[in-house]
Amino acid sequence: MVQSVTTQKSKQQLTKNVLSLTVVQIATYVMPLISVPIISRIIGPEKYGIINFAAALITYFTLIISYSFDFSATRKLAKSPDDAALRNQIFSEVFFTQCLLFALSTAAFAVLLFTVEDFKANQTVLIFSYTLCISLLFTQNWLYQAMQDLSKVALFNLISRLMFTASIILVIRQNEDYIWQPLLIGLSQTIVALLSFFWAIRRYKLKFLHTPLRRCAQVLWEEKTIFLSLIFVNLYSSTNTVILGFFQSQEQVGYYTAGQRLIIIAQSVLAMPLAQAFYPFIGKAFGEGRQQGLQVVQKLVPMIVLFLGTASIAMFVLGPFVITLFYGPQFEAAVPVFRILAIVPLLFSLNNVFGVQIMLNLGMDTQFFKISVAAAFVSILLNLMLIRQWGYIGTTLNWLATELFILICMCTVLIKRGINPFNRAYFRLSVIGEYIQPMIKRFQPAKVNP
Repeated sequence: MVQSVTTQKSKQQLTKNVLSLTVVQIATYVMPLISVPIISRIIGPEKYGIINFAAALITYFTLIISYSFDFSATRKLAKSPDDAALRNQIFSEVFFTQCLLFALSTAAFAVLLFTVEDFKANQTVLIFSYTLCISLLFTQNWLYQAMQDLSKVALFNLISRLMFTASIILVIRQNEDYIWQPLLIGLSQTIVALLSFFWAIRRYKLKFLHTPLRRCAQVLWEEKTIFLSLIFVNLYSSTNTVILGFFQSQEQVGYYTAGQRLIIIAQSVLAMPLAQAFYPFIGKAFGEGRQQGLQVVQKLVPMIVLFLGTASIAMFVLGPFVITLFYGPQFEAAVPVFRILAIVPLLFSLNNVFGVQIMLNLGMDTQFFKISVAAAFVSILLNLMLIRQWGYIGTTLNWLATELFILICMCTVLIKRGINPFNRAYFRLSVIGEYIQPMIKRFQPAKVNP
């Protein structure tokens, strides 16, 4: 009876986290999309390409500052979330280590800004884009994930994005105003990060512990495998935009990033909430036993395939309408990008389950790292082969091919280890319905007795 109540509470908490994370992703990606139909018509494909080229470049620095703490710190704390001493220790180590990484990143950014010719031409946009890195010092999403307490984060992000959307519409009036867009994003993210940071300190009674530089270096070394894996993962995502910007015009970057951005929004709203909410939930299941964790994964995979597979088909069919609606006729060349990448949210979600949810929870960090490295090299090689001849369409095909390559590699490694993430018994619609039904009932209004 006690186990049944505990299981029910876990499912309720998982459902609440999924919904909260969905709100976070909607706030992060869909709210700014309200302003896209206006802004894209004002600044055009070229300026839109410049903004996204700068954002892709800054992604390298955000990766360094974030390191792998969203995974590694979450994994450490999720095992004993009620241990106050452990919570303070991990919180302090993460914060002071990120301060060190921010200082090093800022110094490297300053050097690049004044030495690379392509960066000098867009210094203002790059500097404004870098303000996003400040917010990362105070963004402790790993803590909320480990504590499975994400509703407040959703509220903070929603308020911040409402302010950002309103300010964008008010500020950007002509073509030259495009430079303010990255600054407004950085400021809004910093505000919400500070609010959530101090709320977390009060909520969890956090204390800053003395963390010497030597310990920061040890933390970096201990978590290097996951961090390097994330770096190589980025080489086949954001690097696509950077390489395209070096070899083709900013207008082509604008077409590619227009379609890519909508795919990322779909991926973030549909796939990321599931991935972030499932990680501590599945991690706990694996902590109780390998077979129990694998069974949870096998039940989730059919839900992902059904849900995101249907969404991918819908995006492919509605591609021309969606691109024209949000960007206007001048972005019509972005339609093939959106259609080719329509299946990427499904591939991304499956790769996340196989790589992050299974491999990392089972301590297969090395295998995950090797696949990420291989995917990075495949992506760069394909980019250099396809971009010169096919431009932004070549970049698009490269992303799709890389995701498929990762999926095949992960399935092969897991099956060789005797881990089969697929179970045909769970792919029946009746079984999927039985697993989803408790989540739906949780949010149905209660009946009022007369």
